Amino acid sequence: MPKLNFLNSLDYSILGIYMLIVLGVGFYVSRFNRETADYFKGGGHIPWKLSMLSLFVSGFSAFMFVGAAGVTYSSGGGAMVLFNLALPAYLLGYWIFGPLWRRTRLESPLQFLTRRFSRRTTYFYTLLAVLPNTLVLGIMIYTLCIFLSTALGISEQTFHLGPISMDGFELSMLATGLVIMIYSTCGGLWAVMVTDGIQFLIILLITLVLTPVAYIYLGGDLVHGIQRVITEAPPGYFAVNLEGKPLLFWPMWVIYIMLGYNVNWHIAQRYYSVADERDTRKMALSCGLLSTVLPVLWIVPLFTVPILFPDMASLWPNLAQPNEASFITLAMAVLPNGMLGLLTAAILAATMSSTDTLFNWLGAVLTKDVYVPIAQSITGEEPSDHTQLWIGRLSVALLGILAIWIAFNVKRFGGAFDVYMKAESLYKVALFIPVFFGLLYTRTPAWSAIASVSAGVIGVLMVGIAAALQGHLPLTGFNVLFADLEVTVLGFDLTRYECNALAGIVLSTTVFWLSALFNRREGDFKERIEALEADLSTPAYANTDDRVRPEGLKAYRLMGWVAVFLGVVLALFTLPVLHQGGWLNALTGTISMTIGAFILWSVRKYERQLPLHDTSPSEQ
Repeated sequence: MPKLNFLNSLDYSILGIYMLIVLGVGFYVSRFNRETADYFKGGGHIPWKLSMLSLFVSGFSAFMFVGAAGVTYSSGGGAMVLFNLALPAYLLGYWIFGPLWRRTRLESPLQFLTRRFSRRTTYFYTLLAVLPNTLVLGIMIYTLCIFLSTALGISEQTFHLGPISMDGFELSMLATGLVIMIYSTCGGLWAVMVTDGIQFLIILLITLVLTPVAYIYLGGDLVHGIQRVITEAPPGYFAVNLEGKPLLFWPMWVIYIMLGYNVNWHIAQRYYSVADERDTRKMALSCGLLSTVLPVLWIVPLFTVPILFPDMASLWPNLAQPNEASFITLAMAVLPNGMLGLLTAAILAATMSSTDTLFNWLGAVLTKDVYVPIAQSITGEEPSDHTQLWIGRLSVALLGILAIWIAFNVKRFGGAFDVYMKAESLYKVALFIPVFFGLLYTRTPAWSAIASVSAGVIGVLMVGIAAALQGHLPLTGFNVLFADLEVTVLGFDLTRYECNALAGIVLSTTVFWLSALFNRREGDFKERIEALEADLSTPAYANTDDRVRPEGLKAYRLMGWVAVFLGVVLALFTLPVLHQGGWLNALTGTISMTIGAFILWSVRKYERQLPLHDTSPSEQ
């Protein structure tokens, strides 16, 4: 069995440097936030390339390196198809949803619900969306730190912080949660965008290097490595199926992807935060291409793991799902120290990308859609922009504290991945159906979204009751929400996931369209919906001389210098590990420096060609 390299001081150094970079970015870009529009939508002038990278990478988390790696280990062909289904969804964003979201001219994601339906709908969604998403934040931190504390070798150690004692796992959750909270609180959406760009760079470097190296390691050279995978893969490994998933899983997954990649709140935030609706088309098309190429680069090296490590259970006997360690196991076998630190940073980066995105839009919701209306109803006037900015930061900070608390208590909810996946399937489809159709069709009453979501949620709860009864379990809240279910309907096998999705899709969609029979426009609703229709029919174009503001160029320049700096650090770590493939550190560092230098050159070239005008945009 191949020898594994564990993390050492070189890797800890790179990880520590990365954490300092993230904090530094948050403090640096906090200067860009002069008002709440800057904090929550970058003033509507986030450069589209930066927004595109953020849009793409925010879909990654530790799950992609751990849970999804387990799927690839057991079902290579199915995983290849499963993780390459985003292209049709992004094409739908290219043609329809990207431009429409930009035309809404929003400042917070849930503001759409107030304009399209009613303020009551916004409060209803806030209750259903903010709390579960905060739970997901805690689960993400918990999941990340399972890997982080183990890789660092501190999970069993005890640390004393004054009168408080905690083990290494708890300390890693506290430190990681605080870092994410601090830079998200200080930097707002600009911090999210810049760090997402840096995180994309790290993920790209890892995948570019790991893919050829894994096959060379397996076969002695690239060609023989590919031949071994083709001839020695387990029987049926490349069949397009997923172990334990019924046929109807696939259409339900496709629908989930189409909804999630077009009306998920962080997707909407990326689209309406750019300067021009034409930029949304560039974003969607670029993300579609990235989602076709990069998952292949990420999945293909994992095809070597069943051959190199046919018995993961004996290698990791303490893991509940040993196959989920396939990605990190491959990396520990073929990458030198230094690169392993970069991989740890990549997994940290991927999860932080998802969490900082959630923090920012949840803060926007609590500020713009909850605090401002309540304060206005009490005082009779809208709070000042300065006050809103600080309330937004306070909201993000409080959400961060709550997420850290949840991370410390995830075991009470049943564990990380199980709770995460089931929580995702419980409410998202029902919540997104009215948004999906409501953006396309505006002739339903103000109460249609509440009625539609309620029908879907009730349907999912009925499925949960059936699942608990089938398993002869008491009807407790936990059993109703998370009990497994297996039924056969019209010859089709269904699990809890498919039943939840079907209930949410069928009931929410039916009620939404039936509500159109009762459509009436009166009073405030008539004014709001007609104003929204006017916006949706008016293209959102920016003046050509105001498309890139100084903040955008500073963000690009910052990314370039970070790429150069990471490359230099990685290259310096070549000699200490030259005996174990340290040349990979030099190669990866050179690639990083080249990318950074190209970014800096592009910024200078742009500055020489066009005069910059730091003026207020005429179109937001």
